[in-house]
Amino acid sequence: MRFTLSNRPSPNPGVGAVLSLVIPGAGQMYRGKVGAGLFWLIVIPISYLLFFPVGLILHILCICDAYKEIRAF
Repeated sequence: MRFTLSNRPSPNPGVGAVLSLVIPGAGQMYRGKVGAGLFWLIVIPISYLLFFPVGLILHILCICDAYKEIRAF
């Protein structure tokens, strides 16, 4: 387990990915990137409504982004 300067454990990449799977953008918010999380939270549902395959692809990208962002932290 890695610790930051404030002695808090660093975010878990698996938790971030699962959060983004359930709620798009939640993994980014978990990491502390609220703006990116809100972007995904708005864009993905609209994409699902307009054209399902695009929404699905964006959702998968969101999940990968949440995992990658936390992993790089």
